[in-house]
Amino acid sequence: MAKAYVEIEKQIARKESLQFAVETLTQNRHISTIARKTYVSDVKAYLQSHGSVYDKKLASFLRDSEVTRWESFYESIIRKKKPSDLRVAYLSGPNPENDIEILVANGILPENIWAFESDNKTYTAAVISALESQFPFVKIYKGRIENYLKILPFKFDIIYLDFCGAVTSDRTISVIRDVFFFQKLETVGVLITNFGLPNEVNQANEDIRRNINHLAANYLYPKPFTEEYSKLGGGNIESAEVQSITQKKFLRIAKKNERTFYSQFITRILYDLPSVLIPYQRLSANPSLVNLFFKSFDKSSFNEDYEEDLYTFPNQHPMTWGLSNFFIKDGSFDSFLKKFNKQLSIFGDDRSLLESIEKVSYFMRERSGEDLHSDKLEHIRKNWKDAEKYIFCDVFMFHQLKDILIGQLTAPYFYNVEYTRRWAYKAKETEMFMDLITYDECRYIFDWMPTLDMFEEGVNDMDRQLSLRFAMDSVAKQRTWYNDEFFYGTAVIDHNTPTFKVKELKKRKVIKLEP
Repeated sequence: MAKAYVEIEKQIARKESLQFAVETLTQNRHISTIARKTYVSDVKAYLQSHGSVYDKKLASFLRDSEVTRWESFYESIIRKKKPSDLRVAYLSGPNPENDIEILVANGILPENIWAFESDNKTYTAAVISALESQFPFVKIYKGRIENYLKILPFKFDIIYLDFCGAVTSDRTISVIRDVFFFQKLETVGVLITNFGLPNEVNQANEDIRRNINHLAANYLYPKPFTEEYSKLGGGNIESAEVQSITQKKFLRIAKKNERTFYSQFITRILYDLPSVLIPYQRLSANPSLVNLFFKSFDKSSFNEDYEEDLYTFPNQHPMTWGLSNFFIKDGSFDSFLKKFNKQLSIFGDDRSLLESIEKVSYFMRERSGEDLHSDKLEHIRKNWKDAEKYIFCDVFMFHQLKDILIGQLTAPYFYNVEYTRRWAYKAKETEMFMDLITYDECRYIFDWMPTLDMFEEGVNDMDRQLSLRFAMDSVAKQRTWYNDEFFYGTAVIDHNTPTFKVKELKKRKVIKLEP
């Protein structure tokens, strides 16, 4: 059977992404996690060499035996893997051998590759193509991948979702939502996605492109930082609000730089969904978790100034703003936004999504009143003396303890900016945007501390507190320009320090062959 996919640009993107994924999870495994294995000892060594007199003294309190214990704990979670140990899932298409050839060439066993295809005709073609190839025993399953994600009893190291359609198409983002909601990516794993931007050649796409552009502008406007607005992004700039860019002007900028805003929107959704949106919904939907942390969890408990604060300061409420429509006057956009939000919702309901995000955002913030926390959490808050924790770069504040406790049970996946790669290329008339993101559950941070009832004693132990803070610095360096919902203000070392610098996205690589 002749191969259907012959676009050289796509072959290049596929080869580069899959090869990078395998290398990341094998030979670079202990440096591609959010905190590399040596991170705690590296922070201690830096502070003892370059820190202030006070920092040097405090860093010396962290015993080498505690550092060794943390590294052993890290290794128990981030176990070494060879390419032959990796398990891969991907969307088949009519020619599954295209991906299999590259994976096998990089050391993946065919028996560890799972392909899924929902279209009957394409599935039949895929089976015939596989049987005629050198991989006749590869597993190809008929049906939607999300249906199998709910029942398969194991996780995947690499999940490759070549959707081809737009990021807003039906059953695209909802598939990614299910990957993380059902925790089907390994504790350190790679997700590769591929989305198209509806082409301009077809006049029927005009409304879709306008709504996609509005969606991107709406989502990015309240972000405290974005990438550059043009030339496929990269770098970082402060929010439109800080730059005094009006909402109307921001829409004009988005329209002028349609491809760049689409590129940024894809990446930011892929960053936010597993690290914030799903954990927040998981907390809100579970009464046991709510009661563990909060005495009150109702919007009636909101401060009377909250509504005014929400409308006045978008970049203090980026998630609520980004999922709502406060400024786009377009008859079809509201329904377009709601349809997209349904895909983000673990219940497929845009209303429950917004309510969950709004409530958890409010209760997670430091401003939450004393009467909102559970008795145990409030006891920790009252006994936590921020002034006494004024060491290193940032103050060790109570909300960071709350982040750890809640993260233990809501299972966020954090993105590694340094191990994110992005490509753009053209397939016939359609522009494609491929993202490769390395995710890490950071259990070596969350599980390093005991549960709520024993937490206060654990965090007051100097060895445990210092090793925890040094590890948390790694998360701060990844999320600085992209999220402040978890681990805000957890830096130990200044973000301009070599080997501890804050990470930022490079602009998307364009694959374009010379004519």
